[in-house]
Amino acid sequence: MPLIDVKLYQDRIDERTRAELIGRLTDAAAGVLGEEVRDAVWVVLTPVPRENWGIAGKPGA
Repeated sequence: MPLIDVKLYQDRIDERTRAELIGRLTDAAAGVLGEEVRDAVWVVLTPVPRENWGIAGKPGA
């Protein structure tokens, strides 16, 4: 079972974006690994508040 784990800023994701991202990531995995894995692809989107994200040693912007 392929598992795709994505963490992103909490305010970057809404219902439409969530559905599209899950669909496209699933399509990409199936395109590389073969269509037979499509039903076994898991996508996990984890929203992270900006203040909990660090970039280059500093809190997220």
